[in-house]
Amino acid sequence: MERIPEHWNHRLPLTLQDLVIAPVTTESFHDDSVPASKWRGYDAAGELCYYHHTYTLWQEQFDEEDQPWLRQLEAESLEAWRCHDGNWLRRLIRGSTGGHCGGREDRGFELVSAREIPRL
Repeated sequence: MERIPEHWNHRLPLTLQDLVIAPVTTESFHDDSVPASKWRGYDAAGELCYYHHTYTLWQEQFDEEDQPWLRQLEAESLEAWRCHDGNWLRRLIRGSTGGHCGGREDRGFELVSAREIPRL
């Protein structure tokens, strides 16, 4: 998995950047076996103010000549920024190829409460 450097406001439209708290420190975690990555940003008081995770699930399959290939089952990207009022601005994008509901779901930017944001 290629690790692309993340910046906390890379995908946040300029019109929304004044609503959120900018992190002063960030940390990242990567698991190449999944592949999955997680980024967290903290404000000057050490409180979480930015969160982003992304993962892709793959399944090994075989073609008619018994050659292995990987099929993407599911992918998710969740990015969230804490607003000055305590709510969070979140964008969730999911994709899947399985079943009759396969495809891409992008909920766009939505205001949610803090309990809607993973902390792990």
